Amino acid sequence: MVDFLQSKIIYEDMERIFAKGDYSPLRGKTVLISGAYGMLASYMVYFLLYLNKIHGYKINIISLSRSDKKLKERFGAHTSDITRLTQSVCEPACAYCDYIIHAAGFASPQYYTVVPVDVMLPNLIGTHNLLELAHRNNARLLYFSTCGVYGKYGENKLRTENDFGVIDTLNPHSCYDESKRAGETLCAAYCKQKGVQAVIARIAHTYGPTADIENDPRVFASFVKNAVSKQDIVIKSDGLSKRSFCYITDAAAAYLRLTLEGKAGEAYNVCNEEQTVSINELGGIISKLAGVGFTYRKRPETDTYLQDKNSGTSVFSSEKLRSLGFAFDVNIEEGFSRVLKYFAE
Repeated sequence: MVDFLQSKIIYEDMERIFAKGDYSPLRGKTVLISGAYGMLASYMVYFLLYLNKIHGYKINIISLSRSDKKLKERFGAHTSDITRLTQSVCEPACAYCDYIIHAAGFASPQYYTVVPVDVMLPNLIGTHNLLELAHRNNARLLYFSTCGVYGKYGENKLRTENDFGVIDTLNPHSCYDESKRAGETLCAAYCKQKGVQAVIARIAHTYGPTADIENDPRVFASFVKNAVSKQDIVIKSDGLSKRSFCYITDAAAAYLRLTLEGKAGEAYNVCNEEQTVSINELGGIISKLAGVGFTYRKRPETDTYLQDKNSGTSVFSSEKLRSLGFAFDVNIEEGFSRVLKYFAE
């Protein structure tokens, strides 16, 4: 069976995360993670398993997820080291826990026009259920939100946590962004009315070895899939939009910092604004790393991927996160080089 600690890249990533924070408050605690086999949450589980295996933290890790099969595919030989709660996050959960990380949901735009109701419910009903669980257990909760909550805005500038634009509630893309907004408001309401220690992570573009390059149509996953297959990078737009890209070790360390130290009822951008490039530039970087070319191709009419046209440039300030003493370490070239090396393993 798969043992992620046998991967040189992932083991090095675990070491990097460990060097970025003080995780001693997690010793002997119970951490529940919803959506545990997803791209981002799985790295959190990897790291908690690493803390147990290498540093003897004795953390009880609970996975709240719908599929045991996917859990076993992701964690392989270490699945037996995880307490499994196999259910939908939209059903009330019953478990003891000290910390909750709510990462369940459909983040990829390929789902927004196909199953929009399924996209919304984990952010609405699921968030309510886990806030209730946090209230019963006096647990801290980290809510995975999105920088999509900022909506459409005019001038290009660094967006802080206090800047907001407009969201068209009837736009198909809004099933995700608007439900994430509502989930944030629910976290703030539970904090104010019931004293729940809920912290919000507004997540920007994040990438890493756990990307599902076979099924995820987002631009970075598509580029990596092309590169791994030694095919030309294919750009399906004009390539002028700019994004900030954060490698998953920086992201996971940031999520843990917010889980332990973030101020309840507040949101923090998790965005490495120093690593901002256009889609064209990203294609050039990955094609150079992989030794392939890149080309342009119009997106097919039948493609279910829904492009977010709210902003040409999505760059968000991480100053508030940095105020907690956090720093980003990995640039785009190194990060995508590590992703390609992982798939080469």
